[in-house]
Amino acid sequence: MILRRYKTSLLAIVGLVLLLGYYWYQQPLIVSPFGFRLLANQGTTLALAALAQLTVVLTGGVDLSVGAIVSLSNAIAATYMGDSPWSVFGVVLLTLGAGAGAGLVNGLLVAYGRIQPIIVTLATLYVYSGFALLIRPQPGGSVPGYYASTLTGAWGWLPYSLIVLLVITLAFRMPIMRSRLGTAIYAVGDNPGGAHMSGINVPRTLVSAYVIGGVLAACAGLFLTAQTTSGDATVGTSYTLNSVAAVVFGGAILGGGRGVALGPIVAAFFISIIISVLFAAGVSSFYQSVFQGAILILVLMFGNAWTLRARNRLTVLRS
Repeated sequence: MILRRYKTSLLAIVGLVLLLGYYWYQQPLIVSPFGFRLLANQGTTLALAALAQLTVVLTGGVDLSVGAIVSLSNAIAATYMGDSPWSVFGVVLLTLGAGAGAGLVNGLLVAYGRIQPIIVTLATLYVYSGFALLIRPQPGGSVPGYYASTLTGAWGWLPYSLIVLLVITLAFRMPIMRSRLGTAIYAVGDNPGGAHMSGINVPRTLVSAYVIGGVLAACAGLFLTAQTTSGDATVGTSYTLNSVAAVVFGGAILGGGRGVALGPIVAAFFISIIISVLFAAGVSSFYQSVFQGAILILVLMFGNAWTLRARNRLTVLRS
């Protein structure tokens, strides 16, 4: 049962193992506490953004505002955090609230405005990016050293970022995988009409999914702030499309109703270290984006084919 549930994540796992093996061959230093911490920190932000995207994708939508929420959260945290523990705690709550509010707006427009998710989130992408620029017109700001080290440090071989990711993933998995809300989210993504006939409040479920996605995107922004120790209103731009790529490569179906957290998380680490691997392989910086795009196209083609095959087999078994 467990193997069947995570079968769609297998391709991402194999891809990451092969990529890390090649990276280790090119750069043996990564097999060290410092190298392992660097890789973990490098992939955690995208992994959290991928979880945010997955929450919405499970309902059959797509959230193009994920990167903008990451930027907005980064701008808020780096601008207002201050030095005292109480101010840090207050700004973290404020940032999470901003993420939840952004997700709430998205969800209300999709659920009750009956506008396509891609249109809603494309519009709010510009709105949230504008708020980020208002808060942080120029790159800058700072966060306390203890905030950065608490999230991005390490205890020997164990990076704190992986602990943060594990805790947030479990908090994400509980409401999504083990609750009535999770069942409703999967049902709405699989068949909205059937979910409505089964007594599920479809609009409320959609709003809840977008709110959870907004909070997870804010978590990504908070971790990114710890990693960069500064704010930049455009820093989250790449996370929108990369989070979609991680979700697809991780075995989720863009049509909704299928997907688990493990695959997108592993795929996020795969995507996040491609540039480092290309650099270690001696690929010129002028061609790195081309190679990165080509690799993503290939893995997404294989990932989509693998996921559809697994889905068809599961459908046959159920019937």
